[in-house]
Amino acid sequence: MSNRKYSKTVLRALIIIIALFQFSCKSYYELGVKKAKPISDNKLYRGLIDSSLKYKTVYVKRFTASFSIDGITKNFKGSIKIEKDSIIWIDITASVGIPVARLLITPDSVKMMDRLKKTYFVDDFGFFSDKLNMDLDFYSFQSILTNSIFRVDNEEKEKAFIRSFNGKIIENKYVFISEKARKIDRKLKKDKLKKLNRFNYQRIDIDPLLMRITDILVKEFDVAREISIKYRDFTVFGNRKFPKRLGFEVKDPKHLLSCNIKFNKVTFDEDLRFLFTIPDKYDQVYP
Repeated sequence: MSNRKYSKTVLRALIIIIALFQFSCKSYYELGVKKAKPISDNKLYRGLIDSSLKYKTVYVKRFTASFSIDGITKNFKGSIKIEKDSIIWIDITASVGIPVARLLITPDSVKMMDRLKKTYFVDDFGFFSDKLNMDLDFYSFQSILTNSIFRVDNEEKEKAFIRSFNGKIIENKYVFISEKARKIDRKLKKDKLKKLNRFNYQRIDIDPLLMRITDILVKEFDVAREISIKYRDFTVFGNRKFPKRLGFEVKDPKHLLSCNIKFNKVTFDEDLRFLFTIPDKYDQVYP
């Protein structure tokens, strides 16, 4: 082989190595790199469902979080286990490693052990949604944790999603907006705020490349509440795309609550155990 041909071969090899190295060092999928092209609402919805996370169980082995309410911030870490449509198990420790709490959440109950005060309680899911200041059920909360689609209008649960939302392209993103948005906009322009009490507004932003939800905005006019949910730093855990960062903020006239969570290690479809044994020395309390 001549020196010239040898040099070209070495150069090609170096280019391939550099490209592979750059790809392997790319931690996250970049959002907004693909322009949204006009498609039907049905095709957009089907694409979102087809690309959504498929799982039987999710195990967040390590997460860190910062939780703030009315200006008071607490940092903690822990782990989360989910068995789809059945159980959400959350273990929380202080940043210094001290066990703080353990929760076992099902569609109709919430059990919590306060491992600092040595107490426990049992309640329905309403307790948990009240603490988060979000009008959610178990399945909506599960969807938030797993970057899945949900809607807040419980009165129209039986109505097909595709008939409850309109698909649009806004700033090169696919967006689903609740069908009553036009009525809401008209009443806002006319300053008819009192007539908004029977409406909810929901917007879902979808990245065209990943076909995954990146932002959710909910406005509940009857209680003057606004909920914002953001998913960022999509990466690959166990061959599945999953956001490494989840942030949500809830604000109303009285409170401002926010939480930012970083998922450090996530696995899927493991056989999980949901340990929740209440020690005899724990006292039951009634929230």
